[in-house]
Amino acid sequence: MPQKATLQDVAIQAGVHRTTVSLALRDHPRIPLETRERVKAAAVRLGYQINPLVAALMQSRRLGRTVRHVTLAYVTNYPTRYGWKPVTHDRPDFFPGAVARARELGYKLEDFWLAESGMTPGRFCDILTARNIHGLIIGRLPPDQNSLALDWNRFSCVALGMTLRSPVLHHVTENHYETVWQGMQRCLERGYRRVGFVFSEANDSPRVGDRWLGAYLRQQLSFPVKDRLVPCPQIPASQRAFAQWFKRSRPDALIATHARPVIGWLKQMGLSAPRDVGLIDLEDHPQFDCAGVRYDPAMIGALAVEMLIGLLHRNETGVPAANQHEVLLTGQWRDGRTLPSRR
Repeated sequence: MPQKATLQDVAIQAGVHRTTVSLALRDHPRIPLETRERVKAAAVRLGYQINPLVAALMQSRRLGRTVRHVTLAYVTNYPTRYGWKPVTHDRPDFFPGAVARARELGYKLEDFWLAESGMTPGRFCDILTARNIHGLIIGRLPPDQNSLALDWNRFSCVALGMTLRSPVLHHVTENHYETVWQGMQRCLERGYRRVGFVFSEANDSPRVGDRWLGAYLRQQLSFPVKDRLVPCPQIPASQRAFAQWFKRSRPDALIATHARPVIGWLKQMGLSAPRDVGLIDLEDHPQFDCAGVRYDPAMIGALAVEMLIGLLHRNETGVPAANQHEVLLTGQWRDGRTLPSRR
């Protein structure tokens, strides 16, 4: 990876001292306008960017007081101000864990709403820049939204989950492949031989579903041919499609993306879990006491903060051209009442 231009590189290019470069880039009136323009032109040619952490430190020295926090932004874009919080849906909340980890490391994390009345991407970026905020954590996007248009080159950025597909940023997410792999292994260990898979609700990130399904189909190869099942064909499934597939496939266990609809569909068929079929809930809703894999959303939020601070220290901004980093958190198996050992 090529080394980024330094303050000294700009000074050499412009034929001035390092101190002059620093003052010129801040439009200090002590530096003649002609010199300021020459320095800025040299900085643009070399692709020089100010490190926000160093800038904050130097500002604290100039003002004679300690800058207690470098603020980071938690960016959301739901239709309502706090539509991203779990009170409005059943998705995990990464924000509290991110706030706590930022505080531990000497930073402050604030949530910012892109859908504010009158807000535009350009205005949003200008507001953050004016507040000296250069680090962004992109929260999960709402259903049917998979892209954001911001001036990414101004910021160091990390995305949470896999809902943001354009642009592709460094991101932190659950290890979805391992989730289904663990589930299939538990089924085998407990005596289940015909394990089915059902997309019981629409997923806000198709790539998550692809990873779940990839692990399921790979594990099916470990089963005898007579016990291999095709997934429920409709995505997401309806009650009718599920019932038809269930009667045809005769699974003794189910891996469901969401437990709630499956429990209802089974009830309409006069069946229940675990009496008639084992059940694994991939979204791990504790209220149903289902077997599944649990992820700590606080840890995912904390990992995103750690990754973002690393980018800020290295002054890495914009959309990564290659080698996007993906941090996967592997969850812990949760024993619920819906997958008992079979005699």
